[in-house]
Amino acid sequence: MVSLPWKKWAQAKSAQDSPEVSSAPAGDTVAPYEPPSAFLEDETDSVDTADRKQQGVVVAEAAREVAGWKLYLAFLGLALASYVNSLDNGTGYAYLTAATDQFGQYGLYPSIQVIQQVCIAVFKFPVAKLSDCFGRAQGYIFSVLLYILGLIVLAACPGFTAIVVGTVFYAFGSTGLQIMQQIVLADITPTKWRGAAIGLLSAPYIINFAVSPRVVGQLAPFGTTSEDWRWGFGMFTILLPVATAPVIFSLALSQREAKKQGLVAPHPYRRMPVLRAIKSFFFDIDVPALVLIAAGFVLILLALQLSALTASRWSAAHIITMLVVGGVCLVGLVLYEWLLAPKPIIPRAFLLNKNVALPAFFIGWFDFAAFYLSWTPAYTWVFITYNYNASDATYFSNTQSLCLTVFGIAAGFLALATKRNKWVLTAGSCIRLLGLGLMVRYRDAMSTTFQIVICQVLQGLGGGLMGVSLQVQAQISVRHQLVAMVTAFVLLFTEIGGACGTAVLGALQLHVLQPRLAQELSPLGVSAAEITSAFGSPLGIAWPLGDPRRDAVIRAWSHYMHIVLIVALVLSAVPILASLLVTNFKLGNTQNCVSDELNLNGTEPARPQVHDEETHTPSHSHSDEKH
Repeated sequence: MVSLPWKKWAQAKSAQDSPEVSSAPAGDTVAPYEPPSAFLEDETDSVDTADRKQQGVVVAEAAREVAGWKLYLAFLGLALASYVNSLDNGTGYAYLTAATDQFGQYGLYPSIQVIQQVCIAVFKFPVAKLSDCFGRAQGYIFSVLLYILGLIVLAACPGFTAIVVGTVFYAFGSTGLQIMQQIVLADITPTKWRGAAIGLLSAPYIINFAVSPRVVGQLAPFGTTSEDWRWGFGMFTILLPVATAPVIFSLALSQREAKKQGLVAPHPYRRMPVLRAIKSFFFDIDVPALVLIAAGFVLILLALQLSALTASRWSAAHIITMLVVGGVCLVGLVLYEWLLAPKPIIPRAFLLNKNVALPAFFIGWFDFAAFYLSWTPAYTWVFITYNYNASDATYFSNTQSLCLTVFGIAAGFLALATKRNKWVLTAGSCIRLLGLGLMVRYRDAMSTTFQIVICQVLQGLGGGLMGVSLQVQAQISVRHQLVAMVTAFVLLFTEIGGACGTAVLGALQLHVLQPRLAQELSPLGVSAAEITSAFGSPLGIAWPLGDPRRDAVIRAWSHYMHIVLIVALVLSAVPILASLLVTNFKLGNTQNCVSDELNLNGTEPARPQVHDEETHTPSHSHSDEKH
């Protein structure tokens, strides 16, 4: 096991406390013991720079040293938590769809998803920062508590407002759990295994591909007024704490042992007055920036959708106010982060590092926007067009998730075999574009089952290669003390991309689908109330296939999907170009590719190298080199 700085601190402290004779000359006074600067923190500053590690990172590294058998318990806990989370992801959207449909608010379902996705994006930062400041176990516990609270509210919701409130807490907890899974994996796996580990963490989706539709078919079937969907949320209040207990216990016990062995200095906050500690934590997690991000994106994205619900559309006072205030918030975010924030969550170092900025902005953002544009309406589209039941629609919707998982694992092992990550990312971008292009072609009622399914398979194949690779690319380009924040940074913009895609989808649903339904159904004598019902509660449509009214609805949905997919296709071209510009790092045994720290195989670390594609000679790796 490689010798780490805290061991020197422990040894120095032990020698200081030892009653043995000091080697200092007689008469000299031995200065009081001072822990090294890596463990100290000025009261007005956190240990958050490139050369100084925050307490939670130090605790994580010390806990890794003493973990022993508890490391295997942590892997078991990661697997169990991943299984339960994947089952929730594979069924939760169906429960939300059933809930909004039952309350007659399906037209606002994209609005709920926008709020959910912005919460998912923004809350990754405070959870990541919490784990950096206090420890990984604390981050897990906090996330699970919020997750359970959200599930309880959703299970007991009396109306649409409660759904929105529950969704917020549910999103906070879910995203907290997901970011903690990624952070712990990054703590304990070397770069060459990182992609495979991230892929394997998603393996439960393979099992749940068969399980999820059966659960949805029982709890949220189409065309019923049953409230069994409440049990869908309720059962996870039991499953979640049981599944996460092993990993929380493992992390907490390892952290406790590390502290007992003197491998970790007292927390810097303990040396501060209470108000000073609260102030430090307030700026450590950059609360002003989080508020500006959330407010800016929520206001602008919701305005895109709500504009269609008023007669005056874009000229409505509240729509103008939302756009203006949202825009001011985003401009204020940029100015605050660059000029005022003592500890910015969007540091310049991330923006100037192409291996962070490109995966975050030009690959993750555009890919997730395209994904949510094409995937979100697919569940309802196959019911409308092909009369799938709830189970079959869930199988179809989860086909892409299954392929994302299978090929995500393949991407990890491909990177492990080749010791390269870049070209896996590029190949995934190209295949994803192909899948979307075919979906534009095969979107009408004349397409066969094979034709519509192969589009999902190809999108999942490309997305699986991309999803793992873009996250690995960012993680390996920074030092260990920044891995939690860079992971949150990249996932922030991927989720914001998804929220933007969903917002655009909601706008298209209101501005394209709603009037198109009226255009197609009105000549058939369908009343305005029935048209409104066909738009607001599409899963309750009882007209059979072959009925002129059902054919009219199918034509309206085909027109709507054509526009949606064209937008997604254009967005998907950007990641291909961006993937060509990232550094082609050589993956090895170290925790990252820009330093020799934390050789996780216990062997003598070798200086990481990247491949110079022009000269075909190795060169020392730096995150800002162009290859």
